Amino acid sequence: MFWTLSSPPTCSASFGKSWPRYNVFSRREIRPAGCFQFERRLERLLRELGRLIFERTLRRLESQRREQTAASFTWNGETYRRNRQTVSSIDTRFGRVNYERWFFQNGQPGSPGVAPLDVRLGIVAGRMTPALAEATGRLAADMPQQAALQMLRERFAVKMSVDSYRRVVAELATEVRGVHDEEAIEQLLDWLRQARQSAGKHSVLLQVGRDGVYVQTCPCWEEAACATLAVYDRNRKRLGTIYLGQMPESEQPTMTRRLTNVIEGVLRGLGDDLPALRYVTDAGCHPQAYYHDLLAKMKHPLTQQPLSWSWGVDFFHACEYVAKLAAAIYGTGKESANHWAEQQRKTLRDDPNGVSKVIARAAQQKRRHGLRGTKKDYALALNYFKRYRDYMDYAARRERGEPIGSGITEAGCKVIFNQRLKQSGMRWRRATGQYIVDLRTANRSRLWPRIWNRLITAARPLPPITQANTNRDPEIN
Repeated sequence: MFWTLSSPPTCSASFGKSWPRYNVFSRREIRPAGCFQFERRLERLLRELGRLIFERTLRRLESQRREQTAASFTWNGETYRRNRQTVSSIDTRFGRVNYERWFFQNGQPGSPGVAPLDVRLGIVAGRMTPALAEATGRLAADMPQQAALQMLRERFAVKMSVDSYRRVVAELATEVRGVHDEEAIEQLLDWLRQARQSAGKHSVLLQVGRDGVYVQTCPCWEEAACATLAVYDRNRKRLGTIYLGQMPESEQPTMTRRLTNVIEGVLRGLGDDLPALRYVTDAGCHPQAYYHDLLAKMKHPLTQQPLSWSWGVDFFHACEYVAKLAAAIYGTGKESANHWAEQQRKTLRDDPNGVSKVIARAAQQKRRHGLRGTKKDYALALNYFKRYRDYMDYAARRERGEPIGSGITEAGCKVIFNQRLKQSGMRWRRATGQYIVDLRTANRSRLWPRIWNRLITAARPLPPITQANTNRDPEIN
């Protein structure tokens, strides 16, 4: 399809009449406003051209002759009988197009029928092409509903109702979730293979984290779950991070199951050549229980050999208890408290016996000078260090080049949940919130191209159609 600026395309007679308006820019004084108007008009022209070509192509895909079309067929175990031709309106990246296709009725009363051409085109939720649906999924992951609808209008001249938009998002998210964790495993294996080829003095590291984050659901604020799996090479460069997100549920069983399945899938793919396995979280209820109940007891899924998972309490959460301890000893807001806390943070981070020294110094200060804060805060902070001292080997971990903080997981809570689900006035149902979370984790984990390619190329049974003879159209080709 070629033409010159003096010879407009012949897909529509209206183009020939309107062409001088599009070319008037070159005959007037050149100004920013003129350039802006010319560019927008040209954009509309090209979009309309694409829409016409797409629409005409769709109209010529399926035979219009009844005698050439199958009277019935069996697909996915269901029998369908030819009914009639119906008009379909779908949204594309060029705008809305209309075309006729054959509709087949299900042989079972009350069961939905099917339009074979729609299935073969990959139409999403009965109204959107795969190319536009892919863009819509990314918009839904990043933008509130009204902003996404506005973007669809501006970029693709598509005007959708809220109900239609939600149906598209729901169907997309369901498809994405079905393959998300499998693709996450493959991506992690790719990063681990890449990490093995790196140069450096450290071992390859797989670091896992888990945390809770509160979101406002329709009844109240509830705790959702976020997990991360990060791969570090031998030079301790982070190659990538996989995010998992789950809307609130009691005891978080779905997150536990998903995270365990991904970890075990990676271990199966690696065989005997395992990286260092590290789990870094705060000392919250669910993160702590996941280590003691699952990771500490986990065996290799192939060899059944025990795995050497290690848990580290996040250094920066521990520093909060250092500050609480200092306030209990010296008083809240005192300069002496700040100075003492700063010294203990350095000891905790750099000294191999840092935790024991912090505990001993706190007890010594109490004996000598008593407490200017509350006994409750002092006991709470001191018991925290005594309880988790075995998981605070920060100096040794830093020497190995391993992260001592759970910043990746904390950032995951913000990126997956806070930035998208906690904007002004937002309240979520668990199902609809999960749609957004699944799209967002796929996008932010850099899985979106892998997932989308898998969805559109997956082998699946397709209903038969009778294709029309596709002679070349002199107006288009």
